[in-house]
Amino acid sequence: KNVVLISIHVNAAGDGSKWLNATGWSCYTCKGQTLADNLAECLYESAIKNFPNKRIRTDSSDGDFDWEEQFYILRNSWCPAVLTENFFMDNKIDVEFLNSRIGKDAIVFAHVEGIIEWLSI
Repeated sequence: KNVVLISIHVNAAGDGSKWLNATGWSCYTCKGQTLADNLAECLYESAIKNFPNKRIRTDSSDGDFDWEEQFYILRNSWCPAVLTENFFMDNKIDVEFLNSRIGKDAIVFAHVEGIIEWLSI
């Protein structure tokens, strides 16, 4: 647990030409059981706590919350690696949250608290 990779993003549902309704926070790992699965679970627990009244997007088809994709950065990392999507840049309410001090702090706290929890297991 000396190295971890967390790629932090803001999601989008469209081409930027109009406001859309997609919303929520999510976390991705590589397909299959990986060293990042526990990290993703800790981040989800922290996100649920830090984003009350916000949608937390999950994919529990394989028994855990994280979404699984073959993103290059996840697939080719030599350490536990996750990618977080922190709400949507083409959702007006999400943008207001992202630009607010409360939103910025909540995103930082969600990541830091999730990492601290993961380090303790």
